Amino acid sequence: MEFVKAKKALVMLAVLLSANLALPLVAQAESLDSLNEKEQVAKRQGEEISVEVQVALNDVNEKYQEVEKIKQEIDQNKQTIDKSKQEIKETEATIEKRKEAVAQRLKEVQINGSNERNLQALLDAETVAEFINRAYAVRVLHQAEKDKIANLDSQRQKLVDLNQKLEDTQTSLKDNQVSLEVEADSLNEKVDYLKQKLTDNQVTLSEIAKNKEAEKTRIATENAKKEAAEKQAKEEAQKQAEKAKEEAQKAKEKEEAQKLAAENAEKETEPAKEQSKEKPKEDTPKEEVPTSGATRMMESTAYSYSEPGSGHITASGLDLYDNPQAIAVDPSVIPLNSIVNVEGYGVAIAADTGGAIKGNIIDVHFATVAECVAWGRRQVKVTVMS
Repeated sequence: MEFVKAKKALVMLAVLLSANLALPLVAQAESLDSLNEKEQVAKRQGEEISVEVQVALNDVNEKYQEVEKIKQEIDQNKQTIDKSKQEIKETEATIEKRKEAVAQRLKEVQINGSNERNLQALLDAETVAEFINRAYAVRVLHQAEKDKIANLDSQRQKLVDLNQKLEDTQTSLKDNQVSLEVEADSLNEKVDYLKQKLTDNQVTLSEIAKNKEAEKTRIATENAKKEAAEKQAKEEAQKQAEKAKEEAQKAKEKEEAQKLAAENAEKETEPAKEQSKEKPKEDTPKEEVPTSGATRMMESTAYSYSEPGSGHITASGLDLYDNPQAIAVDPSVIPLNSIVNVEGYGVAIAADTGGAIKGNIIDVHFATVAECVAWGRRQVKVTVMS
């Protein structure tokens, strides 16, 4: 009877131990679930910020393209203005020559009596028709000189008007350039803001990872303590069971001895030994916690996430599916997350690194391998914007 009571006590002790071990584990699992949920939220926010960064970079590129187009128009307009001014000078010089020629001719008329010769030529006409023709010819000659000078004056005035129109256009183009540059600066500020948000998001993810590591370490430590406590409790329970068993055995032996003395026939038998030992639960294997303005000429190559064996997540955490406008750099030369302007490629973010990207070299990213082949290897001007 005492042996049965001892077995019941042992079972109750095991149940209590199991209940005490189960409750803390549930709380720890909930804590890890909370951290995992925060991590997923931060990753989604990082993806959204990455998309915003790419949109802002596209806007910056468009504005800079518009600025470059305005600059080309300003240069072309200036060339037209210079050409117009040169034509005005040439026309004015021609007018002056014509005026000098007319003045010289008038002087000769006064000195040599050309009017008298013209008059004599008219008087020498034999017929009225010949007189009229000669008079008309003299008039035409004089009118032709006047028409030439008037025509040159008209051309000069047209050139002056055209030049004024070109000057007005030049002023308007420069105003547009200033406006576009202001918009581009505003977009650059937006890119800087988004870049800071992305950095903050990465810091948040790093803190979550550290908290997860600490929580897993705590769980492993708690499991080790509970395992030791459970083992000790079971050993103690086994000792109690063995003691109860020995007492029960002694009582039984005494009873059998009394029966043997009374009946003198039965042999003493050994009671059946019942043992129920639970093997200690194996611990779950401990999860391993994963642990403006500088410009220079640089050599450039190209790469793509479409290449076999390539990934689409950069060293800084950007997703190249959402942010194809990125370059790989040597962080000791160009810091990660810098905004750069690559000649012939456009404005991009320094988001990646590479084993072969060391020193004065960059690797520009394209969505397709064909674009990478077309880019090849070339020297480019790289400006660090922020």
